[in-house]
Amino acid sequence: LFFIMNRFGLYRLPCYRASVLPWIILAFAAINVIFLGGKRRAFGSFVAQFHKEYPNISLTELNWIGDSYSAIGYMSTSLSISIIIYFNRRYGLFQFLGALWVLISCITSSFVPNPHWLFLTHTLFHGIGSSLIISTAGLVVNEYFDKKHRYHILATTLVSGGSVASILFVMLFSFLIQKYTWEGALQILGVLYFIVCGCAAIFFRKNLDLKEVSSTGKSKYSCQTYIRWKNIPLLILWFVDRVLTSVVTYGILLNLTTHSYEKHYSLVDSSISTVLFASGEASTYLIGAIIMAITKDLFKERLRYVLLVTSFTMCASLILIYFFEANKTVLRSLLFVAGFSLGPSITFLFPAGEELTRLPGHVAYPFSLGGMGFGMMISPLLTAKIIELYNFQMFFLVQGGLIGIKFVCLLLILIILFFWQNKIDLLNRSISISNSKNYLENGLTDDETVSILKRSINGSY
Repeated sequence: LFFIMNRFGLYRLPCYRASVLPWIILAFAAINVIFLGGKRRAFGSFVAQFHKEYPNISLTELNWIGDSYSAIGYMSTSLSISIIIYFNRRYGLFQFLGALWVLISCITSSFVPNPHWLFLTHTLFHGIGSSLIISTAGLVVNEYFDKKHRYHILATTLVSGGSVASILFVMLFSFLIQKYTWEGALQILGVLYFIVCGCAAIFFRKNLDLKEVSSTGKSKYSCQTYIRWKNIPLLILWFVDRVLTSVVTYGILLNLTTHSYEKHYSLVDSSISTVLFASGEASTYLIGAIIMAITKDLFKERLRYVLLVTSFTMCASLILIYFFEANKTVLRSLLFVAGFSLGPSITFLFPAGEELTRLPGHVAYPFSLGGMGFGMMISPLLTAKIIELYNFQMFFLVQGGLIGIKFVCLLLILIILFFWQNKIDLLNRSISISNSKNYLENGLTDDETVSILKRSINGSY
C-alpha cells in the first residue's frame, strides 16, 4: 500500500500538506483511541452474557478477561514505543500491524469452545494490537503537537477520548450480542476495528521536520535522563492515583450491566446504568475539548485542582450509592455524577501526567499508562471479588473508599508541588539545557533549531 501511494505520487495530495496533515493525523488518532476505549468500557456486555451462559465461571475470572487485554496493552506501551523508535518511527507500518492483531484477536476469539481460551486469543492478541495502536497514536500526535505547540493540551486531550465511545458502544455491543450471539458480535467488531484502525495507517507518518538522533544520542534521552530524586515522590503518588483510577473505572464499567442483568432485565435495558456512568465521563471529554479549542491553555497548571475537586465529588457519590442503591432513579443519577467526576482523570491523562510529575510527555505518558494497566490487572480482586463475597451494595462503598485514597494522593502531590515546584522546574531546566548540548554534539544542522538550543544553553530562551 505504501509502495503504491509513493509510486503514484499520492503523498502529494492536498491532505498531505504540512498545514493539513497534522490535523488529519490528530483526527485519526482520536478516532482510534475512542474505538479502543469504547471496547474496553463496553466489554461489560460480554461479561454479563458470559456470566449467564457459563455460570460455573466466576465473575472475577470473567472480569480478568475484560481487563487483562487492556492491561497488557497499557503495560507494554514502553516496550512498543521503544520498538517503534528503534525501527525509525515507521508509524504507518506499526499502526497497520496493530489493526491486524486486533482483527486476528476478534476472529479467533469467536471460535473458542469456552471463555477460558479468551486469555490467549483475546488477552494476548488484542493486547499486542492495542499496545501498538496506543503507542503509535501517542507518539505521532506528540511529534506534531509537542509541548510548545499552541494546541498541545487540546491535541493530547483528544487522544484521551476513549470515554466518548462508551455512550454508543455499550448499547451497540448489547444489541449485537442479543441479535447475533457473542461470537457473531466479535466477528463484526473485528472487521469494523480493522477498517477504522487500518485506515489511519495511510496517514500516520513521521514528522520529516524532526532530525534523526544517533544511536549514541538515543541512550542519553532515556527516562533516566529526566527522572531525579525530587520527582520520585510525585511519580509514586501519581502511579497510585492511576492504579486506583483504573481499578474503580473498569470495575464499575465491567460489572454495572451484570448488576441489572441479574434483576432479569434484558441485556439492552441492563446497559442503561453503564451508559449513564459512561455518559457522565464522556461529557467532561466533550466539555474539556471545547474549552481547550476556544481558550487553548485555560487549564494549564490548573489541572491538579480540577482533579482534586472531582475526585472528592466522585468519592462522595459512590458512598451515597451505598445508602440509596435500592432506589433506581437515585442510583442512576449518582452514577452519572460519579462518571462526570471521573472524566477529568481520564480525559486529561496526558497533560495531567506532565503537570503532576513535572516530566516531559514522552516520559510521563507511558508511566501513566503503566499505572492504568497495573490497575486493570488487580481490578477484579477489588471489584468482582467484593461482589462475589458480599454484594453490589458493599461494592460501591469499597469503590468510594478507593477514590478517597486517590483524593489523598492528589492532595499530597499538591502539597509537594507547593513547596518544591520551583526547585523541580529549575532541575528540569538544567536537564533540558544538558540535553540541548547533547543535541548540538550529535550534529543537528538546522539553523533555526541550533539557534534555539544555543539560546537555551545561554539562558536567554
